[in-house]
Amino acid sequence: MGLGRAGLVTFDSQRRNYLLMFLDNMLFTSAMTFLSINTVLTYFLNHLGATTFEISLANALVSIGAVISQPVFVKKLVSLSYKLHTFVRILLTQRLFMLLFVATVPLLAPRHPHWMIVWFLVAWGIFNFFVGSYSPFYMSVFAKMIAVSDRGRLRGYSASAGNGIALIAAYLIGVILKEVAYPFNYTLLLGLGALLLLLDALDFALMKEQPDQVIQVEVNYFRYFRDIPAVLRRNKAFARMVLAFSLMVIAQVGLVYYSLYAIRVYHAQAVDIAWFTATGVFVNILGNIGFGILADRFSHRLVLEYSAVLGALAGLAALSIHHLAGVYIAFALSNLCLSGYNLSSSILVVENTTLDQVPMHISVNVMVTLLVSSAVTLLTGALVSQVSFLSIFVLVLLAGALSSWVMHTLPIGTSGGTLTLQKAKAQKNSRP
Repeated sequence: MGLGRAGLVTFDSQRRNYLLMFLDNMLFTSAMTFLSINTVLTYFLNHLGATTFEISLANALVSIGAVISQPVFVKKLVSLSYKLHTFVRILLTQRLFMLLFVATVPLLAPRHPHWMIVWFLVAWGIFNFFVGSYSPFYMSVFAKMIAVSDRGRLRGYSASAGNGIALIAAYLIGVILKEVAYPFNYTLLLGLGALLLLLDALDFALMKEQPDQVIQVEVNYFRYFRDIPAVLRRNKAFARMVLAFSLMVIAQVGLVYYSLYAIRVYHAQAVDIAWFTATGVFVNILGNIGFGILADRFSHRLVLEYSAVLGALAGLAALSIHHLAGVYIAFALSNLCLSGYNLSSSILVVENTTLDQVPMHISVNVMVTLLVSSAVTLLTGALVSQVSFLSIFVLVLLAGALSSWVMHTLPIGTSGGTLTLQKAKAQKNSRP
């Protein structure tokens, strides 16, 4: 079996690719339920005695690792006519390494909790270094394999199916945390997540792709970062889109703290963490189905507008409902915000970018939002320690509201490449 098949893509191959893309989302969603940094891993670190800063650093590493590595993967991507083979090798390396880390948990966690925290942060950083390959590789493959009219429904339905399976995972998390002795409970949970990710990598190996026309572009690592402002200046509409996305990831920063807030303020136990997981899974099922239909029937921009509003409402719920139920509501609304963002943000960029610019625009968007996410996560970690959790929820409320307004006023086209602000204004002025 080749690691990503190349050659002529027939109708049967297209149908198989569609089904495998569907399966990918199911496997990935289920796997990350067991490896959720917002629930399972936060509870694990708290069990080990990690400080608020160490927990916020673990969350920030999700973004920092991808920021550091993305230019490396983009440089590799733009030179490839066939992308799947390389992508599968990257995924296998990442996920086999994760299994290696899991094997060390029962050896270190009971006897050396401090060193377990340090090793986790190192391993988690390495794992997320490979995450930098996800958006540029995945969206390039997705854009040429899946028709525009099918993209919203595919991602929505497959994520919902994955979340349906993840409901079982959420139940297992509660049972395993309570019934299996420490540290084997965490070893089992993380091991299940890593094995599902490994199956997900093998899923990509079964796909078949057609070659891209390669335009040789020299991507220098440091120049890549320097060129980001130039890319944004050249396309004002794209820059406003990135601004809206950046505000939306700030609105999602509450997800880092809701379970920790519940643990520290309301003394949440293992069963409560399982309920957090189940809540996130359940609302993602509803959100992915609803947002998928909304995207295909209306637009991905509308999905993102509504998602930002839900992010703002999450901050409002956390501020106004002083009960564990309020934290659950805020967590659910934030997950809906993230669900809509994950479903529609990259597709909105793809739909408003010419095909040859997809890798660069996707990469710039992800790079900027990751930089914002990592900086805000680290800053809010200090804010929680010095001020309070409530200051984070105020930030969430304001960022969500601003993101919705920017997205609502965004002048973009519906086909054939990105529409600049100047063209949008000209078209608006020419209408009777």
